[in-house]
Amino acid sequence: MMFAPTTIAAAAATTTELGREFIFGHPAWLWGLLLLPPLLLLRRRQGTAAGILHPTLRFVSEQLRRPATLAGRLGPICLSLALAALLLAMARPQWKDTYEEQKVSGIDIMLVCDLSGSMAAPDMVFNVRDKRNRPVRTAVDRLTAARHVLKEFISGRPNDRIGLVAFAGRAKLCSPLTLDHGIVRYVLDQFYLAEPGGFGRQARPGYIEQDGTAIGSAIASAATRLNERRETKSKVIILVTDGVNNSGTIAPIEAAKQSAELGIKIFTIAIGRDERISRHTAQVSAFDEETLKEIADLTGGRFYRASSGTGLLRAFADIDKLEKTEVKRRTLQSYEELFPWPLTAACILLGLGCLLTFTRPRPAP
Repeated sequence: MMFAPTTIAAAAATTTELGREFIFGHPAWLWGLLLLPPLLLLRRRQGTAAGILHPTLRFVSEQLRRPATLAGRLGPICLSLALAALLLAMARPQWKDTYEEQKVSGIDIMLVCDLSGSMAAPDMVFNVRDKRNRPVRTAVDRLTAARHVLKEFISGRPNDRIGLVAFAGRAKLCSPLTLDHGIVRYVLDQFYLAEPGGFGRQARPGYIEQDGTAIGSAIASAATRLNERRETKSKVIILVTDGVNNSGTIAPIEAAKQSAELGIKIFTIAIGRDERISRHTAQVSAFDEETLKEIADLTGGRFYRASSGTGLLRAFADIDKLEKTEVKRRTLQSYEELFPWPLTAACILLGLGCLLTFTRPRPAP
């Protein structure tokens, strides 16, 4: 199986509105509003009494005053409001909108999980705390540990496309590359191993019926899916296994070489305790560490040995640090000018005030 190499950068941009704020561009003009009340009070203050030189004209002194009319009262009010509106316009009221633009160069990650029968070994120990907050050690099987750590890893990569391949005697694509990580976590929860029969219980095949360990086929399946997205720059395979390749149609090293040509990194994790048959036997390992190390070296990845749940957590934490998603953020601000509204009101009020002031009736002769 051959693939055509390609590496083209891709970036996704999203814009989020942070909030809207009402502000004044030149708030110093608002101090002018404090002058309006004193001006109105001074206008209402009465001046000195008018003098009458000829005593015989006293009876007509009241008639010399200009009549108080509604127009005479509204005119100064309109002029005062016009001045206030003009000061508001000079202060430049605005809506200030703030946005955050985020550009993300994500990584495409294919998770490859072993579902062979040996993943049922309950030798993965986690350091946890009980209800009284006391440190305790708890052991779970390898599949449960892998499922738990994989789900935590997925939750920490919200900007990456993640897919899932499971394998035993053959490889199976369980989830294509997707940003909907809820689907990937759901599929992980559906994984189960084969159950042997006995004592009246019927045997049940596993999630993948064919037992075995097809590491090479699993790598090839994951690499094929990664190669379909030609615009992505960074592509990664994370392989979690506890066995030696003994099934499939392609050798692990050959699949790793073809993945390297595509620019795909492979991080290999040997999960579980490396038990010997007995302390009197020769060095018999349940893991093909040399092959897993060579796969990682060929592709620019790393090999990890996770003999406990804590070790598995450390391995994924290290991968998370090595393969960082590039996120660039910048804050954008836009302004919506509102001064035309008070300026228009000022013009209308000024015209109305002048009209009322200069058209009020004259006193009778």
